[in-house]
Amino acid sequence: MTNHRRFNLYNIVLYLLGFILVWEWLRPLEVVTDTANSVYFVIFTAICFILYFLRLPFLLSMPLRFILLLYILHDLFFEGSFLGISWLYSFYEDIVINTEALFHSQWFEMSDLYRSFLFLILLWVMSYLIHYWLIHAKRIFGFYLLTIIYLGILDTFTKYDAGNAIVRTIIIGFIMLGTLQMLRLREKEEVKIRSYWLVPLSLMVALAIVIGLHAPKAGPQWPDPVPFLKSAVKGEFIGNSVNKIGYGVDDSKLGGAFIDDDTAVFTAEVKKAHYWRVESKDYYTGKGWIITESYPKTFIDKNNIDLGIFENVTKEENISEKIKVKDIGDYPHIAYPLDLRAIKTDQNVQLLMERFSGKLFTEKNGDEIQLDSYEFIYDHPLFSIEALKLANGGDDAYIKTFYTQLPEELPTRVKDLAKVITENKATRYEKAKAIESYFAANGFTYETKNVAVPDEDQDYVDQFLFESKKGYCDNFSTSMIVLLRSLDIPARWVKGYTQGDFIKVLDDDAKLYEVKNSNAHSWVEVYFPGIGWVPFEPTQGFSNMNEFTENTVPTASQVDQAEDPQNEQKKKEEEKKKESKDNKRNSSFSLNDLNIPLKEIGIFAAVAALIVGLLVKFKTKWYPYWIVMNYRIRKKKLEEREVLDTLFLLLENKGMKIQGGETLREYAAKVDEHLGTSEMKKLAEIYEKYLYSNFDIKTEDWDVILELWGKLIKKILP
Repeated sequence: MTNHRRFNLYNIVLYLLGFILVWEWLRPLEVVTDTANSVYFVIFTAICFILYFLRLPFLLSMPLRFILLLYILHDLFFEGSFLGISWLYSFYEDIVINTEALFHSQWFEMSDLYRSFLFLILLWVMSYLIHYWLIHAKRIFGFYLLTIIYLGILDTFTKYDAGNAIVRTIIIGFIMLGTLQMLRLREKEEVKIRSYWLVPLSLMVALAIVIGLHAPKAGPQWPDPVPFLKSAVKGEFIGNSVNKIGYGVDDSKLGGAFIDDDTAVFTAEVKKAHYWRVESKDYYTGKGWIITESYPKTFIDKNNIDLGIFENVTKEENISEKIKVKDIGDYPHIAYPLDLRAIKTDQNVQLLMERFSGKLFTEKNGDEIQLDSYEFIYDHPLFSIEALKLANGGDDAYIKTFYTQLPEELPTRVKDLAKVITENKATRYEKAKAIESYFAANGFTYETKNVAVPDEDQDYVDQFLFESKKGYCDNFSTSMIVLLRSLDIPARWVKGYTQGDFIKVLDDDAKLYEVKNSNAHSWVEVYFPGIGWVPFEPTQGFSNMNEFTENTVPTASQVDQAEDPQNEQKKKEEEKKKESKDNKRNSSFSLNDLNIPLKEIGIFAAVAALIVGLLVKFKTKWYPYWIVMNYRIRKKKLEEREVLDTLFLLLENKGMKIQGGETLREYAAKVDEHLGTSEMKKLAEIYEKYLYSNFDIKTEDWDVILELWGKLIKKILP
């Protein structure tokens, strides 16, 4: 085997290990971030490495990478044909808008499409850097060390278990460092290296790893710093002014900034987006919320749930949705739709409820447990505005006692403001809407970082309404409730999650949402006699997910139509037909119109491009055999150039490459000596005669050339 072939073998090993090392950076993405479909990024990186290994011309490899990048983005974020032009316009607009946001440091406003685009570019650059460090610089220790640090940090501070990843990285790194050291010796000291040297190197690395894993280990020599560092990261050592967003049980002291937490809590397959309720609280202390009544948990029938929230309300009934829990956190609970009717689960559990707060739990054999997956059946209420306007009085003593409470120290100006806001508003509904919209019309802004904490002698709501006017959901929702209670209107504070982040549309027209800790939210429920607790949303930038209709009282036929699944199906079919017509009218010709499976075409094109690249890369290996096969089987006439090129390539593959400065006669003598023939020398003499005379080769000489060439081929090939 020649040095060139050994060098190729070492390159294969280095590229393979380099790709696996980059892969270790991609593995944790779906665990520690909200990144989905990371397989696309792995495939893109792998193909980048293959193209660098093939050393294709820049004008060929550059378009191949860019086309693959576009195909991945299209498959992730766009519908329709990849070959269609319409999605490219949308892609271009998104790039322009987000690039402007990038230059203005508006990091959190960038779209997922743009983030994925930048990440693919980063992987492209990283692939090139690994290629350069491995093949040209022959040094990779810096990146290798950075990989170990990266995995160590993830293993320490996130839920990603990097134990096996660190072992893999150690093995990969040792083999890479050993291989690169051998190649450096080959270049600097001109030491001949053999391919089988990789075997003892791998065995030594394996032995070292086995000993390291099974040898006795000393215990920790210093106190564990991780709890302190984790607490510092969460803001627990920055005073009470910084919190980590997510569900918690203590709301007695509100205020201050919070740190975003994108940990996924659960995913939901829903037909209608809605908020996720966890519990409500009744008592406002002037600093936050507590629950005054601590009733024991009671068992309820999980197949027939009545939360007692609504009465005399038109509903869309028996809507189902599927939940998969990821990481509910330290406080087991169930986040549920507004008008829950049943919970279906494969596990044999009992359902418990805190009647006063509305909080739900599951229990098995006397122990509280958290379900991994379950299904909700619920009703979707449709609130009649006219009916709400009629519900103005008659609150019972129980409701009045608990849900109109206010601190005695509440500043008078808060009560005065409530009267000013609702001046000339006659009904409870109109007053609630006036307060709900007050914040948007009077310069209040949504803010999570620079949020004030009230002083000891300061009321939380008073400070927000008259001083800072900046805050998040807790500020807005608490302020609306206090203003309502100032008018003797019962209201309560509700906490849970927003609808979550939309992921994709599923096959059954349901939509997949992912609910994270960053979706934790609070809102307002106002009591309307004869109707129940109606949700309101005062927080700037958020919308009430519930439906309010101008219809006074729905007719029987309207109710039947709303509840008739066949009618609903007809409506969906009509909408799809209309959308299809609009798409055909507004879009250019697309291959989708021909029902061509574009995803399969894309995969086929990628495989074809890879095969073409391999054929180009290894042309010197297969091309001479192709020429010989055509000559022997098809008696194909050979060109003058093909005779010499084929012969030289075959000899090179056998380890007899012509060296620089070596004449044709010298090379011919060496070949004859190696093969034990005299044909190469004769062939060289004929070629030299015509080479220096500039005459065309005569027919009789050409026949001799082909005869000599055929004899040499038989010696070279089996």
